[in-house]
Amino acid sequence: MLEQIAQKISEDTTKIIGFPVTISDENGYLIGVNDNSRIGIFDSLLAEVIKTRKLTFFDEQAVKDYPGIFPGVASPIIVNGQVLGAVGIIGKTGQDIETSNYIRLVKNHIEMICHETLMKEMKSLQSNAVDTLIHYILNYESSRNNIEQITRYGSMMGFNIDKERICIIIQISRENNDDNTEPSLQIYDQFYETINEVFNVSPLDIMGRLTFEQFCILKVVGEDTEQLFNEIERNAQQLNNTLLERYNVSAKIAIGDPSSGVEGIQKSYNNALIAMESSEKTYPKQFLFNYNEFSNKLNIIINSLPKKKFENISSTLDPFINHNNFKVLSKTFIIYCESKFNFSDAARSLHLHRNSLIYRMNQIKMITNIDINNFNHCIILYIYIKKHLIEVRPES
Repeated sequence: MLEQIAQKISEDTTKIIGFPVTISDENGYLIGVNDNSRIGIFDSLLAEVIKTRKLTFFDEQAVKDYPGIFPGVASPIIVNGQVLGAVGIIGKTGQDIETSNYIRLVKNHIEMICHETLMKEMKSLQSNAVDTLIHYILNYESSRNNIEQITRYGSMMGFNIDKERICIIIQISRENNDDNTEPSLQIYDQFYETINEVFNVSPLDIMGRLTFEQFCILKVVGEDTEQLFNEIERNAQQLNNTLLERYNVSAKIAIGDPSSGVEGIQKSYNNALIAMESSEKTYPKQFLFNYNEFSNKLNIIINSLPKKKFENISSTLDPFINHNNFKVLSKTFIIYCESKFNFSDAARSLHLHRNSLIYRMNQIKMITNIDINNFNHCIILYIYIKKHLIEVRPES
């Protein structure tokens, strides 16, 4: 750990204090010096400091029998009770308060950086372990995985896999599609921290990365599921606002159903994916997809219908699909159906005059030969349009 940062600390500190700073590893070999040619040299005086664990001054007399070693002051570098090496300031030989303060300041600075680096490494290891646990759960296959092993692995990390949880998938996407520059790894870490903060991830929740741009939260379900769904929806809106403001990115969030155990959580994840894939093609501007909402069930059902089932009516309805005004007319028809076949409500939703809506609906009637006042006719065309929009994403 010290070896990774020693040279930079040596160079930066030398510039600040005006005296050469030398750093050795735990065996006394130089790993940070202002003269690169000295890297790797064994410094017996620093080795002695490591052995004694004491701040030590070396004057001209003390170094006369050590060629290549210069007078100064040195101190051991100790983190969590372990000696990682030693640091010396060359040229500061006076045993006074100023020299003592110099070496203590440099020593404390190095120990603080080492401690922060150690904490980051430990946090990274813990994060990687959680990511691994999530991948084990989501990729579980009964033919090659053991549920008990995955459950034990979760228990070792402090997670009870048998608790009821909801899977939340968060997919990051950049707002500026013309920007081909890849975000730095640090930015991805900031995404992680932002999601953690906005969604109030508790110690009982399991959060990790699925890919660089896709995150997963296995959130524990409390007594009030409806309240939890409402909270997730608020968090989703807040997350999008925060990501857009800070990083110029947005997120699409999918919510699975409450389940427990390895197979249950995997099912919740798959259902969240289904909800997102079934709805985002029909509603490309939507950012939240909740599998549990009944209105999304129709999209899921339509998405699961094989295209072959529509062959019998394709000859009748394909002319509508291929019409040059299909985009406008299909949106009009869907809004009309979702407005409970009420012309006035549909016109308001579309910001149209009622007569304009009637004109469009008559166009649809002429192209398709359906009776727009017949529920069965309308629902067939509605499903046919939805299926088409799922298979061929409309231009945004």
